[in-house]
Amino acid sequence: MSDDLETARDDLAFLRALAETPSQPNKTMGLALFSAGLIYGVQALVQWAAWAGYVALPGPFYLAFVISCSLVFFIVLGVIIWRNRKKGSKSVSARAYESAFEAAGIANLAIVSFFIVVTIRQRDPGIWYYYTPTIFAVQAGAWFAGFRLRKRLWLGVVSAGWITAAISLGLTAHTPTYVLIIAVALFALLAVPGWIIMRLADKQGA
Repeated sequence: MSDDLETARDDLAFLRALAETPSQPNKTMGLALFSAGLIYGVQALVQWAAWAGYVALPGPFYLAFVISCSLVFFIVLGVIIWRNRKKGSKSVSARAYESAFEAAGIANLAIVSFFIVVTIRQRDPGIWYYYTPTIFAVQAGAWFAGFRLRKRLWLGVVSAGWITAAISLGLTAHTPTYVLIIAVALFALLAVPGWIIMRLADKQGA
């Protein structure tokens, strides 16, 4: 019985901390989101231009471009993590907020692994058309969790944007517009929110 009471007290303390702890945006997370949105947004934009016939990219150059974008992002992410390795969020609400995005990243890795295995087994690259809407849905869930934890309307708007983008991908599959929607979503729903988080962190840290 005493163990149950102790557990209940711990749960109540955790919920109280979530409700009462002031929001403190994490600039590191904002920078990571901004970098990912910007780098992969440019990649998607170039892919759209190539698909639509505005840019000519031979196969080897196209592959090198895609790989280089990922390499640049991982290098940037590595630098961000290394420079901020000793900085952590102190509040419970901030850690819970960031955990939602960390969980989204883990889910992304699991989904990528699944799609790679299925592509190899079925030898059908077309299955990757389903990958991006799935990731957009995961992002929608992460931003919605942030909205519920932080109670900031703009976080809910971003979540709704990811849902809208996922639906739009379903309506434009196998067309150049599909890739253009990906580019716009990465700029508007990842890079811009990342920039906003950095700005909020600077203001609160001033």
